[in-house]
Amino acid sequence: MKNHHHTHTHPEGDNSTTAIHEAIAQRAYLLWEKRGKPESQAEALWIEAEHQLVTERQES
Repeated sequence: MKNHHHTHTHPEGDNSTTAIHEAIAQRAYLLWEKRGKPESQAEALWIEAEHQLVTERQES
């Protein structure tokens, strides 16, 4: 029988990860639109969006 206490680390962690993912996705989409919807730059825009959000969080 599995120990159910270890199947999920922290449910709130999952929600937090989802929220962070959504914030990055929204920021990356805004950057993509601002730059004229360039093709094949999804990864670079994602990384830039992530960096911006981390920087903003550290400054607050």
